[in-house]
Amino acid sequence: MKKYQKILQSAFLISFFSTISIASVVYINSITKNKIINQQEQEKNILLETVVPSKIYNTFTKKLYNIQNQFLGDNKTHNLWILFKNQKLEAAVVETTAPDGYSGSINILVAAYCNGKIIGARVLSHKETPGIGDKIDISISNWITKFNNIVVSSLQDKNFRLKKYGGQIEQFTGATITPQSVTNAIKKTVIFIKTIPTIFNQLK
Repeated sequence: MKKYQKILQSAFLISFFSTISIASVVYINSITKNKIINQQEQEKNILLETVVPSKIYNTFTKKLYNIQNQFLGDNKTHNLWILFKNQKLEAAVVETTAPDGYSGSINILVAAYCNGKIIGARVLSHKETPGIGDKIDISISNWITKFNNIVVSSLQDKNFRLKKYGGQIEQFTGATITPQSVTNAIKKTVIFIKTIPTIFNQLK
């Protein structure tokens, strides 16, 4: 009889503390949820201002969408900010992916006008080789800023490739796959941005 009492007592204690733990997690989540959402929103705004200079950024109103598109490197849902000026669609900022980096996917933020002129780009995350492929990262070098103000005409744009392959994009010493992967991803993303006005007009 004492054996069953001990089992019941242990089961009760386990259930009690499990309930307290779950209730604590739910409570903490409820009181921090809005704070986390606000913080994430602030981080996104800071992120946007890394690719769109404030003197330009402050002249636009923006709307956030979630989209999937083959030009963005994978089948995942990506954040898309469309930038309007005087209610006219002028530019966009997109989270995109270069799926063929040397060490895996490279996540990038690209901002461009709808005419194909790049405003800015930043690598958000990557696993490229330290000291070689990581020069795509703005904290390591300014290579990524060389895309600023370049215009992408089409997917066949021969200028928008590394100099090694006859284009105008400078590579960096010791790595080819990584900068070419980023270059291709930016080009495809800008081509996608150029299609956004057409998509919007069709929805009207």
